[in-house]
Amino acid sequence: MRKLILSYLEGKVMNDVKDFGKYTVKNVKSFMGREGYGFNCSLYRDGKKVGSCIDDAGGGGMYPIDWDMKIDRKHEQTLFDAHIKSLPAVASSFGKKDMTLTIDEGWFVTELVNKWEQGKEVRKVKRKCAQKTLYRTLDQNDGSYFVSNILFSPEVGRKLRAKYGDKIEIFNEVFEKGSIPSVLS
Repeated sequence: MRKLILSYLEGKVMNDVKDFGKYTVKNVKSFMGREGYGFNCSLYRDGKKVGSCIDDAGGGGMYPIDWDMKIDRKHEQTLFDAHIKSLPAVASSFGKKDMTLTIDEGWFVTELVNKWEQGKEVRKVKRKCAQKTLYRTLDQNDGSYFVSNILFSPEVGRKLRAKYGDKIEIFNEVFEKGSIPSVLS
């Protein structure tokens, strides 16, 4: 599976931003840099492109947002800053100290990119399910899963359950129920 952009705070994918408001990203290009994963993307508000973002994975944070020339940059920065400031602080503990961290511009955009990458992975796996059977045993904790070239049917599901019992998650069934497999969420 494709790895997701890593959070620059704790080296793991985080889902600390609970409210993305009207902001989304598109045209995401992610890559491995000198200091982890980096990206560049277009930032959208209400479906309209408002800027571009770059994290070159060179050891620092994300570059300041390059606001689009066709918009009122000061107004857009004010709206963006207001949204960021409205987000609650995130509890964290480094060592033995409990502390709260304030979400900033780079953290917010990084999580938007993570959300986009997760959605891309879900769409990719869902397309595979249209032609194959995808499943994982519940003891697979590394994010991996099996792909069988057999088109999924209820009979295939029964055979897999006969072999693995309740210790299996069949992605095709999960998607049919309108959910996302646990390994992808």
